[in-house]
Amino acid sequence: MKRKSIPITFLLGVFLCCFQLSSQTQFKVESLNFEGLKKTKISFLSRIAKVKPGATTDSIVMVTDIERFKRLDGIAFADYKVESSPNGGYNITYIIEENFSIIPGVRIGQATDDSFSYRFSAFEFNGLGRNIIFGGFYKKEVFNGFGVFLEHPYLFTNKLGLGLNYIDDSSQQPIFFNPSDIDTETDFVYTSRGPEVTLFYELDFHNRFEFGVKASEESYTFLNSDSENQDVTNIPEPSISRTALRGSYEYIDLDIEYQNVSGFRNLFDATFFTKSNDDIQTEYILNNTTQYFKRIGSRGNFASQLQLQYSNNLTDTAFAPLTIDNQLNTRGSGNIVDRGSLIAAVNSEYRHTLLEKGWFVLQGNGFVDVSGIQRPNANLGDAFSADTFRVYSGVGVRFIHKYIFNAVLRFDYGINLSGNGGNGFVFGIGQYF
Repeated sequence: MKRKSIPITFLLGVFLCCFQLSSQTQFKVESLNFEGLKKTKISFLSRIAKVKPGATTDSIVMVTDIERFKRLDGIAFADYKVESSPNGGYNITYIIEENFSIIPGVRIGQATDDSFSYRFSAFEFNGLGRNIIFGGFYKKEVFNGFGVFLEHPYLFTNKLGLGLNYIDDSSQQPIFFNPSDIDTETDFVYTSRGPEVTLFYELDFHNRFEFGVKASEESYTFLNSDSENQDVTNIPEPSISRTALRGSYEYIDLDIEYQNVSGFRNLFDATFFTKSNDDIQTEYILNNTTQYFKRIGSRGNFASQLQLQYSNNLTDTAFAPLTIDNQLNTRGSGNIVDRGSLIAAVNSEYRHTLLEKGWFVLQGNGFVDVSGIQRPNANLGDAFSADTFRVYSGVGVRFIHKYIFNAVLRFDYGINLSGNGGNGFVFGIGQYF
């Protein structure tokens, strides 16, 4: 009798199917343990973990817990091990590497009026060992400013938290009364002060929401240092007191391994204002940011980001809420070089680990930033006209401490490829995105 052969692809499929089913087979958890904790409280991690002693679980739930821990500011890395118990169940141990989470910050430089500027800050990102964030900053960049922050993302339950902050900040900002000639600007002192209350809600591992209310006083005061060259009587100094209602939704599916990131993230944010006036006409701001990360080999990391920002259309005012800026969307362009009611920006970069030694990582970076902006009193099509479309490319370096939260010092130099603007350095803390 002739024997029929079974295709090897069929056997391989059966094997993979059986492996997948076995990897998801549920088993009873006898005990849940943690190793490596110094500051983070066991009670806190046990509270947010989905694996519970006495319940049944599977490997997918454990992997989900690991990724949730790695997203916490106080955790640098996490892993797990499973050991059988004499009682027929299994003992689960989560192995944790903590971040150093008390971060002082110092930034010095030259302000827009060429004076000496500085910013001091101090934040605790794992307060009381429960991922509570609190701290503040004080700065002098032509004008004084300060802010204090307190956030407890898991205050009420393992899904619901609360944040409070108060900011009183003044900065020198350019206003472009002639949109066709943004090289001619008028400098104002922009002041914003007020408290904000935010609720955090984590629906599940991939979906998070925020709901905030902020009361603020905003004003623009003309800087008359060059008043002999301007008609001061025709320059407005608008101010307004209003409340902002903010809601955001974040979908996150990222795998984080120290400085390397892979996966997808999308953040949609909407802010609605209760008041507007003839000059400060902003009624709402919509923002959607989409990010994609992919590992390339053992040392490479591709990262890309699409930013779409939109506010209500503005007429007969130059006080637009959205800006083209070094730190926000276009590296190398300068600090607030254009204003408008719509911005589209694409940031792409390749990060490569040049040196990794213990806690230290030296990372090189090559990037391309592309942006367009719709100025006040302009049509949508003008957002990518010759004088609003910007393309910048450049290189940079990152100095990274693997075990201190957000300890990334970045230096980039952007070169203008579109002929609209100059070139420039960009310095910051943390990855650009």
